[in-house]
Order: sequence, then C-alpha cells, then structure tokens
Amino acid sequence: MADYEKRQLKALDRLAKKIADADSHLTEIEDSMDDKKHHTAQHETIKDIKSILKHARKVDKYQDKIIQHEGEGRKGSVEDHYVYIEDEEPVIKDLKKEYAELEKKLKGLNDVDGYKIKAFRAEHDYIKKSKEILEKAGKLK
Repeated sequence: MADYEKRQLKALDRLAKKIADADSHLTEIEDSMDDKKHHTAQHETIKDIKSILKHARKVDKYQDKIIQHEGEGRKGSVEDHYVYIEDEEPVIKDLKKEYAELEKKLKGLNDVDGYKIKAFRAEHDYIKKSKEILEKAGKLK
C-alpha cells in the first residue's frame, strides 16, 4: 500500500508543478511583445492544462488502488502511511493556493492575448474536471 501512496504523492507533486508551469506561461503571455513567443506560451499553457488533468486522474487511480489493497502484504505499515499523510498535507495546501492563482490569471486573460487558451477552455474545462477528480479522491475538500 505504501508504494501506491508514494506514487500518489509523486503525482500530486507533478500536478503542483504543472500548475506552476501554466502560471509561468501565463505570465510570459502577459509580458510578451513578440507574437511568436506569445503563440508558444499559449501552446505550452494548453499542454500544461492537459497535463494537470492527466495527473489528477493518476491521483484518483492510486487512491482507488490504495483502498483496494488496504491491509494487504507486508508493505503498508501504519508508520509509512502516516509519513505519507504528513508529506501530503503541505502539497495539498500548495495545490489549493496554486489552483486559485491559476484561475485568477486565466480569468484575467484578455481576448487578444489568450484567444487560443480561451477557445480551448470553452471547449474543455480541464481545470474544473481536475478539481472534481481530486475532490472525489478526497484530496481537495
């Protein structure tokens, strides 16, 4: 079981990194003057948003496996479980803060600067889906 908890913690960490990457790409969009850099930053932001959903799904998958294999085998001692829970708490707090910052920046995009991102978000609301997945897995409350 500890192995799945470790994998889940890594997925949460990657999720936080992708949110931070999307945030930095949005900053590039706001600061860019060059149209080519602007285009690249929009493309990278969309890739990061897709990755956010992918890692949220991994967190949910590992949560299901943790529940399924609870108490099996020699792995999964009570001590290991609490170590992962303690390590997870700051990551979850950072995730909540980073989600809020990302949403704020995405809402602040104007139509000229973020036209591709706005079109992508109108078609696929991956940020909302990823939050719902994490709430279902019991990570965001």
